[in-house]
Amino acid sequence: MARKRAPGGGRKPAGEFKGKSATITTRVTPTTRAALEQAAIANGRSLSQEIESRLAESTYADRDRAKPVRTLGELAKTVAEDVEQITGTNWLVHPFTAETTRSAIDRVLFHFGPRRDGEIPLPARIQESTRLMPSEMAENYRRPLSLALMVATMRIAWIERARRPDENPPLPDIWDDPFRPDPTWRRWRLFQDLGLNREGQK
Repeated sequence: MARKRAPGGGRKPAGEFKGKSATITTRVTPTTRAALEQAAIANGRSLSQEIESRLAESTYADRDRAKPVRTLGELAKTVAEDVEQITGTNWLVHPFTAETTRSAIDRVLFHFGPRRDGEIPLPARIQESTRLMPSEMAENYRRPLSLALMVATMRIAWIERARRPDENPPLPDIWDDPFRPDPTWRRWRLFQDLGLNREGQK
C-alpha cells in the first residue's frame, strides 16, 4: 500500500517564492529550457523558481516607475551592453570596463538631459524642503554633487545590508507593500548580482 505523504512533507522549493499553487502550461524551445536550467543552477534555484523570478521581474519590475526612470534604466542597460561588447568584460569584474561604462552613461545623460544655461535652478521640492533646514544641511541638498553623494551612500548601505528573503521575517505580501516600492526580493537580487558576501562586501 502506497504511503500517503504528510501535509508539508514534500520537497521544499529552492528559491524565494512561497505558496506556489497556480499553474501555467506552455511550450518553449529546447534552447530556452536549457538556458533557464543553467540560470537556475547558477542562482541556486529550482527551475520553477527561476521561471517565476524572471516572469515576476518582467511583469512587476517597472510597473510603478515613471517613464523617465524607465527610460534611464534602458539607456544605462544598452550603454553597458555596448561597452561590454567592445571590451569583452563586464563592469563588475574589470576596472577599465567599469570606468568606461560610468563615463559613457554620464555622457548619455548629459546629451539627452535638459541644457544647462548658467546657474542650475533648484527644483520646487528642494526649495520647499530646505527652507527650514539649518544652513549647512540645506546647502548639501541644494548642490547636485553633495545630494548625489547622500543618495548614493544611502542606496549603497541599503544594498549592503540585504539578506536573502528567506532569512528575513515573512512579509504580508511581497508584491504589494505600499510602504516599500522596492520589494525585498529586488533588494536581494541586487545584493546577489553584485557578488556581495554575507557582510555586504565584494
